[in-house]
Amino acid sequence: MLKILYFDVCAIIVLIILLASLYFRNMISGRTNKILALLLVDILVSTILDCWAEAYTIWLPAKESNIWFRELLFSAYFLFRNLTTPLYQLFICAITDTWHILVKNKWLKLMLITPYLVVCGLLFTNPFHHMVFYINENLIYTRGPLIYVLYAIAFFYFLYGTVYLFTYKKLLTVDKFIASIIMYPLNIVAVLIQLFFPGCMVEMFMTSLTMLLITLVVQRPEETINPVLGVRSYIAYTLDMKKVFYLHKPVQIIFVKLVNYRALFSLLEFDVGNQLLKRTVAGMMSCYGTEHLPIDLYYLENGLFALVTEKDQTDKLKAVAERIAVMLTKSIKMEQQDIELQLEPCICILRCPQDIKSYDSLLSFGNSFYTYLPAGNIVNDMMEANGQRLFQLRNDIDSILTNAIADRRFQMYYQPIYSIKEQKFLSAEALIRLYDDTYGFISPELFITAAERNGTILQIGDFVLEDVCRFLEKCRNDGLPIEYIEINLSMKQCMQKNLLDKVQYYLEKYHLKPGQINLEITETAANTAQDIVEENIQKLTEMGISFSLDDYGTGYSNISRIMSLPFRIVKLDKSLADKVDDSRMKILLKNTIRMLKETGMEIVVEGVETKESMQKFADLECDFIQGYFFSRPLPEQEFVKFIRESSISR
Repeated sequence: MLKILYFDVCAIIVLIILLASLYFRNMISGRTNKILALLLVDILVSTILDCWAEAYTIWLPAKESNIWFRELLFSAYFLFRNLTTPLYQLFICAITDTWHILVKNKWLKLMLITPYLVVCGLLFTNPFHHMVFYINENLIYTRGPLIYVLYAIAFFYFLYGTVYLFTYKKLLTVDKFIASIIMYPLNIVAVLIQLFFPGCMVEMFMTSLTMLLITLVVQRPEETINPVLGVRSYIAYTLDMKKVFYLHKPVQIIFVKLVNYRALFSLLEFDVGNQLLKRTVAGMMSCYGTEHLPIDLYYLENGLFALVTEKDQTDKLKAVAERIAVMLTKSIKMEQQDIELQLEPCICILRCPQDIKSYDSLLSFGNSFYTYLPAGNIVNDMMEANGQRLFQLRNDIDSILTNAIADRRFQMYYQPIYSIKEQKFLSAEALIRLYDDTYGFISPELFITAAERNGTILQIGDFVLEDVCRFLEKCRNDGLPIEYIEINLSMKQCMQKNLLDKVQYYLEKYHLKPGQINLEITETAANTAQDIVEENIQKLTEMGISFSLDDYGTGYSNISRIMSLPFRIVKLDKSLADKVDDSRMKILLKNTIRMLKETGMEIVVEGVETKESMQKFADLECDFIQGYFFSRPLPEQEFVKFIRESSISR
């Protein structure tokens, strides 16, 4: 029967082009690319053998002397052709990033390997039983009854791959899923055509077309490779990390952040900046190449890199991180601009999913870890137990704040303020606290700083303002002798255009007088040259709200700026109270207090912890004392009890 070989010839051309494309598109590294290249080579060899075996019959006269060679060609063809389906299954494991599942599941491995071993057994024994194929007495290739076992095994692999793809469908985009699964129905159609019409050799041509579709749709380096650096991109990182958490796949990551990236790149020309990044990438690759660790290097933009490995080899990973740190801290000479640069790297190691519990938390950590690592630690190993809770807390703080606002998990505490003149407690400072079910009480320094950064401070400020007003109404109704409560305002609150309206709304809602609240702002806020800040302070003062200057003495005070604002109270910081025994500091304190009182301001001393310290500030004619000597900050009910008991005892 005359066979049409043009389809095989076309298939060979397509496959050679695809292999050349992999090479020139730099798609020769990484597990997925290597398996794809191996798959294309297998299909190319299968096509060549198929074409050769048929062409041999057409171009050379059939002789009994060359039967053995023809049988060898057909056997080799079946060996390579039947290897295509298990190789394609390995490719599916690679693109879905489920390799670790295949490795750990012995049944999946048996189902992948055993059928092909059966194929090998049938083909190696075929010369003895000729049940798969044989050359008949007319020297014509003839199928044997066991040839259908090969087709059945191929069909089994089709089912195996189809079920696998549908199982992990969520790990692929729609176009990649369709391109991956279409391999099976198209090849089944091609096999059936060639089975019933042996002269129409379309099987290998159809396979080559499906591989063309896969290389165009599934393996697109422009999506996953940074075009300048030749390493994996941020998009590839996000896709791969989603798979890590979806599959609970264990990986270890080294994050490398060039902290002074923006400052450096503002000095460099664009091409020189890219050259610096290329040298950085080359240096990092050299650091892990000697450890023979399979590491994927990602560039996440803005001077942030991630090195990801599936191997659980902590010591080797630490060695890599330390070598990277040494390499990056060396000065770099950029000859193009005749400039010498010094990088400032921040490096840490962590495990997923042990150290990071969610995909969103991982992205958040990568963007912020360098802002809160301990000073002086270039390599900070997050895999160590020490500091693990703080690490997790800092990383999760944004979501903790979001949930706390939604569920109103904040609590107000009140620290009594003692009036030296009246010798009793007439006021208090409101202090916010946050309790989380996982982390317990969270330091205000931590969550307030995070709230300032992510913008939730305004919502938290609204909660504080309303809850304090509610409590003041309760104090009045219960006859508690509290004249006013001090409320801290953040910088962002001071800059709100509707701050006056908010304060007025809550005062009216809880039937309070303006004098019942006192707003505290820090030196930093007071020194801010924002017209809106000064305007808010002036309007609130005109409304009857008094202001305190908090933490006086912690910064470089702009006296003229402070004096221009209508502060009623100045609060001396604890750092000054701690130094009251110092003779020189006592002179400074005495003159500072005298100056402030001559301007009509009242003085509150914070952080007083001993009777001796309290007496010294009383002698300096301060007005109020606040600190642990009297009481720590108390939750609402304990504060009420404290005020009642102190009123009775006096």
